[in-house]
Amino acid sequence: MKRKYLAILIVPTLLLLSGCPKDAYRAAIQGSADVSQAVSGGIKITSQYYAAGTFNDAQKATAAKYFGVVTECNMTFRKAVTDVHLAGQTGIAAFLPIADSFVTCVSVGSPNLADPKVTNVLKAVDTAIRGISLAVSNAKGGK
Repeated sequence: MKRKYLAILIVPTLLLLSGCPKDAYRAAIQGSADVSQAVSGGIKITSQYYAAGTFNDAQKATAAKYFGVVTECNMTFRKAVTDVHLAGQTGIAAFLPIADSFVTCVSVGSPNLADPKVTNVLKAVDTAIRGISLAVSNAKGGK
C-alpha cells in the first residue's frame, strides 16, 4: 500500500527530470505544475494516513502547514516566472534565480520536519521543488 502512494508522489518528479524542455520558461512552468501535482498527492496520502490512524493530529497539522507553505511559494514562483517571461527575458540566467528563490522560500517557511513519518510523505514534494532548478539549468536555449 505504501509503495502505491510513494509512486504517486515520485512520478511527477520523474516527469520533471525526463527530457529537456524547449526553453527555461517552459521548464519553470512545468516544474511548478509538477510541484502542484506532488502537493496534491501528498495531501491525499496525508488524509489517508490520518483516517487510518497512521498520522496523529500533530503530524497532520505539520504536513498541512508544509503544503500551505509550498503552495504559497509556488504561486509566488509562478507569478515571477510569468512576469519575467512577459518582460521578454528568455535565457536560463533569467529563470534560475527565481527557481533558487523558490527552494529558499520553502525552506525558510517550512515547519520543523523532525518526524520521520511526516518527512517520508513530504520527500517527493521536496524533490520536485529542488528539481525545478535542475530542469531550468538543463533547458535548451541560451544562457
